[in-house]
Amino acid sequence: MVKEHFNSIAERYDLVNRLISLNLDRCWRRKACEEALKVLSPSEDKISVLDVACGTGDMLRCLRKKLAEKGIDAEFYGLDCSENMLEVAKKKVPFARLVHGFAEDMPFRDESFDLITVAFGVRNFSDREKAIGELYRVLKPSGVLAVLEFSRNPSFLGKTAWFYTKSVVPLIGGLVTGDEEAYAYLVRSIRRFPRPKELSKEFERAGFSTLRLRWFFPRIAFLLLLRKGR
Repeated sequence: MVKEHFNSIAERYDLVNRLISLNLDRCWRRKACEEALKVLSPSEDKISVLDVACGTGDMLRCLRKKLAEKGIDAEFYGLDCSENMLEVAKKKVPFARLVHGFAEDMPFRDESFDLITVAFGVRNFSDREKAIGELYRVLKPSGVLAVLEFSRNPSFLGKTAWFYTKSVVPLIGGLVTGDEEAYAYLVRSIRRFPRPKELSKEFERAGFSTLRLRWFFPRIAFLLLLRKGR
């Protein structure tokens, strides 16, 4: 079902993201990249970077820019289950090796990547425990995992953002893409998703250590930074 939704909205996915987030999604990705690179300690001259649930490639573009600013050479990989999203990504991120596949069974060798990012994708994993295990498997020892996600926050700003998300987002998404159900699913997935601290514990049980948990304005998106190992 998730794959079908993303295939349906792929062509207008970026436009809707800009509209429903008031362009904040770009800001969230940029900050997530910057925070991840602060704790990254590459052991080699050239690093390997993987974006899981890469969608149309926005996170890969951001990672490439931020790594270049730091003078870090990298090879980039993207993984996504939606063929249509990957077709869009091919045009936006020709520098990346894009792979069709699922987070629960990634076609990569053990300990392949120095940095892995997942932007708004963990909610969509069909088997989160298995996917977390796969993220741990393909990440190098002491490698960094950056998870950018949506959740509900009890603050006034958070409640306001959640009201907007559940009331307005499906309407805008449906009007622009013709698939209102895809954005109704977004609301349902946020509602049933673990809160950030609970999610952090799930990763810790798999062998990760939590480095940082940070909410982004207006407290509907958060960043969870983790390292492989204790």
